[in-house]
Amino acid sequence: MAYIGIMPTAIKFRSMNFKQQTKTKITQTASGRTIRATGSTTRWSVTIQMPVRTIAEHKVLQGFLALTQGPLNSFNITLPGISENSSPVADSVTGGANAIHAPGDTSINITTNQGDATVLKAGDVVRFSGHNKVYMVTIDVNTDSAGYAVLNIQPGLVESVTYLESAVFNDVPFTMALNNDVQEYNYRTDGYVEYEMDLIEVFG
Repeated sequence: MAYIGIMPTAIKFRSMNFKQQTKTKITQTASGRTIRATGSTTRWSVTIQMPVRTIAEHKVLQGFLALTQGPLNSFNITLPGISENSSPVADSVTGGANAIHAPGDTSINITTNQGDATVLKAGDVVRFSGHNKVYMVTIDVNTDSAGYAVLNIQPGLVESVTYLESAVFNDVPFTMALNNDVQEYNYRTDGYVEYEMDLIEVFG
């Protein structure tokens, strides 16, 4: 697998079906007790409906997707409304981890350049520079006067985070790949094209 870059920003979406995928094994004992466990982390996936485009407009996307070779190669994509931080100070937040954290940790000590502020809200996403997994914020992140806070996330870290490792707080890119082998482009007789694509997060 190879990384092929960032999806061109000129490519706009009509709508998205954003999905949280967590594989859970459910078993039931003879007494009727249900046991639930997961052996894998949460992955994000999305079905994107593209607006109807002219053939010329569509070929920009078609050319980019040819580089993916189906699900083989990954790319970064920013998802409107999902990648964007909903905090009032979203565009100016910088910072990162204020301690070393191990895989599985869900409470991360962070430091930012914003004191006494809500830097992330529940449902926002964040990503650390040392790896390409995206995490979802579960509780509003409010900094103290020095810019320190605790970042609560799900799923737990898939890789360790180092001291002072920077984080992406806004316009968070997802590293994704096509989720199926065949891409179908509906070329209409009126000169327009319809297309829908399924993507799934890849990391590691």
